Amino acid sequence: MLSSEIKYAVNELSLGHVVGMPTETVYGLAARIDCASGIEAIFKIKERPFFDPLIVHISDFNQLGEVVKTIPEIAKILANTFWPGPLTLVLPRSQKLNSLITSGLDTVGVRMPSHPVALDLIMAAGVPLAAPSANKFGKTSPTTAAHVRNEFKRENIFVLDGGESQVGIESTVLLVRPKAEICELSILRKGHILKSDIENALKSQPFKYEFIEVADKNQAPGHMKHHYMPSVPLVLCIGARRPSEELREVMQKRLTELPDKIEEVAIVKPAAGIHRIAELVLDEDPVLAARKFYSQLRELAETKPDCILLYRLPSQYTERWESLFDRILKAASLVIP
Repeated sequence: MLSSEIKYAVNELSLGHVVGMPTETVYGLAARIDCASGIEAIFKIKERPFFDPLIVHISDFNQLGEVVKTIPEIAKILANTFWPGPLTLVLPRSQKLNSLITSGLDTVGVRMPSHPVALDLIMAAGVPLAAPSANKFGKTSPTTAAHVRNEFKRENIFVLDGGESQVGIESTVLLVRPKAEICELSILRKGHILKSDIENALKSQPFKYEFIEVADKNQAPGHMKHHYMPSVPLVLCIGARRPSEELREVMQKRLTELPDKIEEVAIVKPAAGIHRIAELVLDEDPVLAARKFYSQLRELAETKPDCILLYRLPSQYTERWESLFDRILKAASLVIP
């Protein structure tokens, strides 16, 4: 039996409104894929440029045919292995799909979330939902319902509360491009599902494939150089610890030299110099560190320091750490070697 909250959310979606939806990765801002006004509302409310595509969320495999044109065999294997879960597959789009969702591209990112509330909502809506992260464009992603409500106080968006997101960072985005003799795979955005996980899933399969790097990652959301930025500057130090006064001087000088905006994202700078620094310390477990990162970033920013400082430790260079530091590098206003 559906909860009253799910029923209310379904009605909101049918009216062309957006809804805050929990997933295992981060909270999403959802609209029906067959409702143009809802899709447009996502971009308007998030202040998101139209060149940044949305991910479509499905609740069962039958819905995949509503979203994509073809499903390569290798994609079926990966979907059967990792769905429901934090893997987005970028595949040829159905021509029936609203081009706003794909930013005019001929591909679409689609995944099946593992959060039970998200699955119930999509199933009850009876149609896949387009849902980017539920935050203003370029800002820190939300991992609780409270984060979404605080982000959109003026918009008064209905948010389904599904507790804290258990993965804590956005899904892995994998582009699948079948060729005549080999399938090309490209990780457009790193996430909880690692390259080694994908390789393990395919090692006993009769498919030939290769991973290739792509220079243009515009088929993935959040592909800009800066994203996920907190309300105060985040500075990442990747070298040894420095004396606090020396570091303060370096940060202050270099932050003031930054441009005000890069690729449509406003760069966060200290309003009146750096006087109080808050240090962010990550959990030793990379999975827990990823789960907590956005919440830690928000909580520290709310204490109103002039700057948040994070040191990258020598132990944080394994594959499992790479996805989190992809987010950290994009969230940082400044990186000091």
